[in-house]
Amino acid sequence: MFIRRTTYNRLVARADAYAGAYVAARRADRRKAVPAAARRERLAAACLRYRAELAEQRAQHAAALARQQRRADQLQQQLDDVLGLNSSDVQAGVRWQQRRQDRPRPYVEAGQ
Repeated sequence: MFIRRTTYNRLVARADAYAGAYVAARRADRRKAVPAAARRERLAAACLRYRAELAEQRAQHAAALARQQRRADQLQQQLDDVLGLNSSDVQAGVRWQQRRQDRPRPYVEAGQ
């Protein structure tokens, strides 16, 4: 899936900020000698917040992808309509192509 450069840069900056906050929290925890259980709870809460944020962004990107796909399908349908590819004559020609006599045959080697 393609994303805009600004979106990518924003996500990288956010990841850097989270990494910096994580390192700062680890240093502060070591300095204050906070019990391990409290430190794990804080880190787990930060991880949950980060995962929730990622899930929200994933949902937004999935919705944007679905919108783009619907738009592409609509444009393809309009192009088919303009070029006349949805006409009954073209549909009838599909059946004719399958039974025509001068249709090229697939090449089969002699040893097979």
